[in-house]
Amino acid sequence: MLSLTTAAPNEISPALQATLTASGIGLYSFDPETDVFAVDATCRKLFDIDPDTPLSPDVMLSRIHPDDVPRYWAAAAESVQTGNFACDYRVIHRDGSVHFVSGRGNLHAADGSKGPRLLGVCVDVTARQALEAELQATQARMQHLADGVPGLFAYVDRNYIIRFLSSEYDQWYGYSRARHLNEPITSVITPETWLNRKPLYDRCLAGEVIQYEESRRMASGEQRFYAVTYQPDRNADGEVVGILSLAMDITDRRAVERALEQKSEELERSNRDLEQFAYVASHDLKAPLRAIEILVEWLQEDLATFEGGEVQQNLGLLKQRTARLHRLLDDLMAYSRAARKPGEVAEVDTRLLVTDLFTLLAPPASLRMEASASLPLIRAHQVPLEQVLRNLINNAIKHHPTKDGRVRVYAQDKDGELLFAVEDDGAGIPQEYAEKVFQMFQTLQPRDDIEGSGMGLAIVKRIVEWQGGRIWFHGGPGGCGTVFKFTWKKLPGALTGAGTNEVRDEQPGQDRTHLAG
Repeated sequence: MLSLTTAAPNEISPALQATLTASGIGLYSFDPETDVFAVDATCRKLFDIDPDTPLSPDVMLSRIHPDDVPRYWAAAAESVQTGNFACDYRVIHRDGSVHFVSGRGNLHAADGSKGPRLLGVCVDVTARQALEAELQATQARMQHLADGVPGLFAYVDRNYIIRFLSSEYDQWYGYSRARHLNEPITSVITPETWLNRKPLYDRCLAGEVIQYEESRRMASGEQRFYAVTYQPDRNADGEVVGILSLAMDITDRRAVERALEQKSEELERSNRDLEQFAYVASHDLKAPLRAIEILVEWLQEDLATFEGGEVQQNLGLLKQRTARLHRLLDDLMAYSRAARKPGEVAEVDTRLLVTDLFTLLAPPASLRMEASASLPLIRAHQVPLEQVLRNLINNAIKHHPTKDGRVRVYAQDKDGELLFAVEDDGAGIPQEYAEKVFQMFQTLQPRDDIEGSGMGLAIVKRIVEWQGGRIWFHGGPGGCGTVFKFTWKKLPGALTGAGTNEVRDEQPGQDRTHLAG
């Protein structure tokens, strides 16, 4: 083979060539006057040329990718003018594989009368090209992922140089974001903005995650709101080397929040108006109503001995109607204030509370009242809870058809909340009235048969839902009677007395499937 040392023995030492060969670096020389190539074994391997194949420009060029030949010749021609050769090109081996080669060289004057020769090196950079291609693909994927984020995603190194911007910035700036890549952030934002943000950047570079909200004005002049997060970027040693900045557009969310705030204000005004109406009903309407009641009482006294017609019966009906209107006004007031003033939180023995309600409501002696041992000791707003239980127990007593049966109150602990139940063995309520019974002014029986305003269960529902619970009913055990159930949230630090996880007063083997609802 023609080697560089054979062609130019004084230009490189055997020791240096051995070192270059071990490093995968090939050496070559080319004499423009004689068109003679001199290459070492590494170059032959790079170009896939057998050791016994004579070298020539045609042989060398036959290995270079056709698309790269013009670039190769242009670099060779330029080297004659500049004295330096530099060209990266592809080499095609006989098995069809493509290798990337980086060639570098210089013109050197030879001994005697000969002209200058090109001396240089060839390095196989295929592996490097593959790594660069993989890196570019990874960067493209990262860019694609970042562009998929519905916000402004950026990377700033610890020297405050912008290294990455997502595509959202094109719309933000009104021009290509590429203009600001690798530029100091101080050249992009205003001095005032830099003054506000630099302390935040410094805290992030110290390892702190920063979150805040701010308004920004786009290039179009539109004002947008963003939730901004600065996340420290650490290297393998744990050192913070940059800032990952993500600004999520929350303009629509802010608009919804403002709308909700306005609705909340409107609801608050509506509640105030309702309470004011209830106040007027309670005071301004009750005064003439009380006067009517007194007049009826006077008429009854004056006409006590009058037996003609139906005077006494009509006066009785008038007195009954005024009493009903009086209760209606009281219930309207109670409904408007339901759960608005829950009172203090206290430890409540619900079994004792139910027992006291039994006494207060004075049911018929023939009606058996039971307060289950499952009723717990809890921390709760006692006033609204007492109001709910009182209304439900009174409802069961009032609507029991025989007044000779049982009303029972019990509870269960169910996954973070308490389930209370008021059960009776009366006539029951058809399921088609599941919604109607909780509406205002609704009764299932004529008011002349059972006095009531039709507000009791509406008040109960309002209180229960205020504290995040729900209320419903279903038939009692064996399809007899009705069971009203409601859930009551446990307050933090709630106490649970004996019986909240089991019903201790049940008889063994008794069917309790109706308890779960």
